[in-house]
Amino acid sequence: MDDYNLIGFVMKYTSIKRRIAASYLKDKGLNAFESIILSIVYKNKSCTQDKIGEITMSDGASIARSLKKLENYGYVLRKPDPENGRRKIVKITEKGEKLYDKIRRAFRASNEVMFKGVTSEEQTQLESILEKVYKNLDSIEIPSK
Repeated sequence: MDDYNLIGFVMKYTSIKRRIAASYLKDKGLNAFESIILSIVYKNKSCTQDKIGEITMSDGASIARSLKKLENYGYVLRKPDPENGRRKIVKITEKGEKLYDKIRRAFRASNEVMFKGVTSEEQTQLESILEKVYKNLDSIEIPSK
């Protein structure tokens, strides 16, 4: 597959999704990165800050700042992990679920436009292929100079 096409797709897809999320977050003082964190917590209902960092490939300080903001606005709660007091467990609040539900509906609407003319069988096939490719990403060795 041509890198140019793949990179172009990823960049355009990401840009559109970020702009959709930003349209719901702008007036709330939140940014696209915080919507990504909100989506991770929404999907998992409960996860550690470390897991969020692993998923987003972001440093702990960035995650902590964004979580503090989300917590201050009442979208998530952070509590010490009972098994390891140094770790924090993050849970989404009802307010956070309501906000992210709005964003998800907008994402679904954009997906309907994106998949116009693509059959449900083709979508299933694409999802299967992307799952395989996604798993293979962890096997890529990044060269050090």
